[in-house]
This record gives sequence, structure tokens and C-alpha cells, in this order.
Amino acid sequence: MTSDENASNTDAGTPAREGRGVLREHDFRSLFYSTALSRFGQEVSGLALPLVAVLSLNAGELEVGLLAAMSSVAFLLVGLPAGVWVDRLRYRHVLVLSDVIRAVILLTIPLAWWLGVLSIWQLYAVALVTGIFSVFFDVAYQSCLPHLIGRSRLVDGNASLETVRSVAQLSGPAVAGQLIAWLTAPIALALDALAMGLSALFVFRIRKPQAKPEREPGSKLFADIAEGLRFVLANPLLRAIAGSSALFNLAFSAYMAMLIFFLPREMGLGSGQMGLVFSVLGIGGLLGALAAKRVTA
Repeated sequence: MTSDENASNTDAGTPAREGRGVLREHDFRSLFYSTALSRFGQEVSGLALPLVAVLSLNAGELEVGLLAAMSSVAFLLVGLPAGVWVDRLRYRHVLVLSDVIRAVILLTIPLAWWLGVLSIWQLYAVALVTGIFSVFFDVAYQSCLPHLIGRSRLVDGNASLETVRSVAQLSGPAVAGQLIAWLTAPIALALDALAMGLSALFVFRIRKPQAKPEREPGSKLFADIAEGLRFVLANPLLRAIAGSSALFNLAFSAYMAMLIFFLPREMGLGSGQMGLVFSVLGIGGLLGALAAKRVTA
């Protein structure tokens, strides 16, 4: 553990700081706003990308299914090494780089659409790259949290970030649907890129310095990954959580890909109505986030 984290843990235990909510702290508030914008942007692109394929390129079921797979395969490709790489880098650098790359790659879609050269292959590439750097962003902000607020207040911090994630799930698709209806899906992705850029600016506002993580002598990427896997698989609770998450994500990705076709073709819904349907899916997550602290206690 770094000296910064030790100091943070010591400060977190004092009565004066225990009485303050984590949102009153400048650095956590900056991370909170950054995460809110990033999550909101992910929800917008999650609906806008497949609708660009369906509405602008007349993509079929297989093509939209492959597009959904490109968004999810990033977790399979870099999910394990991302944790190791993030531990070897400064969290702020990872967060800013992830936001900037996602913003730039998303901007290529409205540009190609405006020039009349947009293709399904470009959408596949954008989905893959944004998925990869979303993995890095998620790992980095979760790893950054103990450094900013101390381990004794992780429940409060995680509950706040989970709440904003659920609010983004609840409101993001509805807003995205209206933006697509008013401005078209490619323009909605341009606004998504703007949100990613603003997220990077909030990360820049974090003041607490972080020393460059020291790499243990002789440590290797695959050895560190194997160590992490052994730790998860040896723990019955973590093993169950990992298996449950994998099965849920597999089924949910297939479900969402099918909805993109079912709602407009069978139900006759427009993009605004589709956004409202997707938003309803976030209600349960929001209620769970709001109850997390009480349930944990």
C-alpha cells in the first residue's frame, strides 16, 4: 500500500471526516462527475451505435449481432490484462487516455456519415475500440477510489458511483432515443464524444498526487494474470460472482441485440419510444444502488 493510501486511510478514520459525505470532497466529486459523464456516454452509444447500423446502413440481424459482440468481446480480450496494466500506471493517466480515445473514435462516425463513406466495418471497429477503453476506464476508476477516499469509506464511495451508474442506465437511453429522433443517430454519437471529453476534463481536476506504482522485480504480465485468476477461482464467493456475471452478460447481450429489431419491426416503436423502453431496464439497478448501504450494514 502506498503512503498516500495510508494517509487517506488514517484521515478517513477521524470523526471530523466520517461526518462528511464523500461528495463534499473535491477529488471524489471530480471522479463522480467524470464517471457520470462517461457512463451516460456509454448508454447513449449503446443505443445509438446499433441504430446507426439499422437506420443508416440497413444492417441485418447477423450484422447487428456481430456489432453487439464487438462491444462485448473487449472484456474477453483485455479484461484480465487490463487489471495488471492499470496497477502499473497512474490512474489519472489511464482515465484521461481512455476518455480521449473514445471521444476521438466516436467522432469518426458522424464524420464518415456526413461524407457518405460510413460502413458496417467502421462500426465494428468503433465498437471494439470503445469497448476496450471502457474496460480500462472501469478498472481504473474502481482502482482509484481507495486512493482518493480511503478503504474505510469504500461502501459510501461505491454506493455513490453505483447510483450514478444506475441513473445513467435509467436516463441515458431515454435521452439517447430523443436525441436520435431529433438529430439522427450519428449526431447523437457526436454529443456522446463531447461527454467523453468533458469526463477527461473532470479527471484533470483531481488534485491528489499519485506516485508512479513500483513494479515488483521479476513480475511478468501473464504470471500476474495467473495469480489473479487463482485468487478468484480459489474463493467460492468470487468464483460464484464471476460465473454469474459471465452468464448474465452473455444472455443480456443477446437479449439487447434482439430488442433492436423487435421493437421497431414488430412493435412499430420509434427511437424515442425505444429509449424509454431501455430506460425502464435501469430502474431495478437504481433501487439496488440506493439500498446498497443499508443492505451492507
